[in-house]
Amino acid sequence: MRETVIGKYIRLSQADRDLMKKKSKTESESISHQRALIQNYIESDPELKGCRQEEFFDDGYSGTNFDRPSFERLLQKIRSGEINCVIVKDFSRFGRDYIELGDYLERIFPFLGVRFISVNDHYDSNDYKGTTGGLDVVMKNIVYDYYSKDLSMKVKTAKRSKMKRGEYMGGHIPYGIMKDPDRKNSLIPDPEAAEIVKEIFGYALKKMKQKDIVDTLNQKGYETPGAYYRRKHPGSKKFANASALSCWTMDNVRNILQQEMYYGAVVQHKREGIGIGCKHTRAIPKEEQLIVEGMFEPIVSKETFLDAQKIFRRVTGRKTAVPYVYPLKSHVKCAVCGRRLQYRSNEIKGVYYNYFWCPLSKYQNGSQCFPGYYREDDLNRIVLEGIQKLQDLAGQAAMKTSRSKANAADERLSKARTLSDLQKALERCENDKFANVDAMMSGDISKDQYQERRKLLNDQEEALKKQIAEAQKRDFDPRMEQSEEAAGVIEKLRSFDGAQELTPEMVGALVKEVRVTDPEHIEIRWNFSEMVMEFLTE
Repeated sequence: MRETVIGKYIRLSQADRDLMKKKSKTESESISHQRALIQNYIESDPELKGCRQEEFFDDGYSGTNFDRPSFERLLQKIRSGEINCVIVKDFSRFGRDYIELGDYLERIFPFLGVRFISVNDHYDSNDYKGTTGGLDVVMKNIVYDYYSKDLSMKVKTAKRSKMKRGEYMGGHIPYGIMKDPDRKNSLIPDPEAAEIVKEIFGYALKKMKQKDIVDTLNQKGYETPGAYYRRKHPGSKKFANASALSCWTMDNVRNILQQEMYYGAVVQHKREGIGIGCKHTRAIPKEEQLIVEGMFEPIVSKETFLDAQKIFRRVTGRKTAVPYVYPLKSHVKCAVCGRRLQYRSNEIKGVYYNYFWCPLSKYQNGSQCFPGYYREDDLNRIVLEGIQKLQDLAGQAAMKTSRSKANAADERLSKARTLSDLQKALERCENDKFANVDAMMSGDISKDQYQERRKLLNDQEEALKKQIAEAQKRDFDPRMEQSEEAAGVIEKLRSFDGAQELTPEMVGALVKEVRVTDPEHIEIRWNFSEMVMEFLTE
């Protein structure tokens, strides 16, 4: 009979955390409550008591979808056969989407041979073998799903009401504005950055070109919005990966000149979720956005803002490039400053030329970055040639991975046999201990003989337990890990056999980034470890 290995799944949503704050409870209480409930159930069940256990918990994740990191780890271990029993506090901790939850209960877990237990719902899949969980289980799942959707709708309605009153419910606050420390959900101008915003609008009203505004800001040494945010919020992850060699660009200036909130208006509901539990959002048309004017002291007047828009459109108007999704999007970086290169198209005699360029080389005086352009066709060709070279190596490397897998299977079989022998020896030792007691009680051996044999059996039992514990530990062989990762890379490479041009799918699967110093010095950083590269090339 297969050994039972338990996966204890615990989930704490953001709503749970908010509720605990209102009730003056700590975050750990909800987690500890779920943990204690599950553990008490295990200890009270003779079949489960003493079984190996692993714990998985997701903190701050909604139950309306199954996109949660610890849940994914749990599924991965279930698929690999490492876990065959899942225990949760109730169905809602596992998930609130009754259709997908029912799919796990009735199809996925039975197919994988996984036992599922929901403590508070008094549900054990072992009680329903060959049948569904019954109408009561279905109804509970529907109620959980409805509750989640109803709660989500109530939260959205409450937020929408606050937005209509002009309360700021957004996360990111535009450069030059800050939260009012004395009033919740209220904004005020940021004294330091607001002066630069005023200066930018002043330049625009003087009909300065955006390039000239950018040059002026860089010459004066003003911090960019990103650098300013990092200085004001040193512990934040926002802009944490931005280059330290930052400079003002036309995008920065354009974003500031188009920001309506600078005349004291609170602008919200620019995007909304497509559905409950879905992370995808859609843009909201301008006429449907929530704009409430006069909610805080303006940095510039509304008239100034509108005048700047007229000048802005006239000065910066330019042709729109042909819509095109380029393969290396977001993957090309400058090796000198670390910035992501900008992508542009230029039309010459009816032909569009696509290229990358480093904004720092254009906007920052004295920059060491390459000031020219990198043709997209050239970069695509170089990356494709690199992938094709790896594909040539993949065939030879596939034979090595097959041998490694075979060796690993033999090793696992040997370890399993060793473990089985040790467990049988331990069982015999325990039987001998009982027999030793019976022999003394029946008078077949003396008390001294009993105690001497008891000490020998105890020592033998302790030694066997240590050997079993060592045998149960998984030895991570770096070469095996390397071989398994290489097998996945080889499979990806082979899926693109015969490709004659670079595609976004190829780049997403294989390329981490392309770092360029100049047209003669281009480095491709692959989406896998150096050990795998060594495995492929050795």
